[in-house]
Amino acid sequence: MYNYTATVTISNDMDDDVEAVENTAIRIGLEAVTEDLKKVHFIGTLAAPDGPTHICVTLDNGLSYYGPIVNGHAELEGGWLAFENDMPTPEELGL
Repeated sequence: MYNYTATVTISNDMDDDVEAVENTAIRIGLEAVTEDLKKVHFIGTLAAPDGPTHICVTLDNGLSYYGPIVNGHAELEGGWLAFENDMPTPEELGL
């Protein structure tokens, strides 16, 4: 399930002041829930600013997925974040 290593950047863009926190070398899985909704599954915890609104997942192969966070769940051992994005996953691209 955790097929990729990625840099996961969590940001908030509230109040005209964007704050972003970068999490490097995170083991993730990337799932296409629908054509316009992706879900990133991660191991461990992710650092994030207060009131996170957006996520950017940059895979080691250079593909990046960015969008507004719509839902999520996290515990100490891992979790997931769902976000709006219409780009095909690596599996859908045949990579």
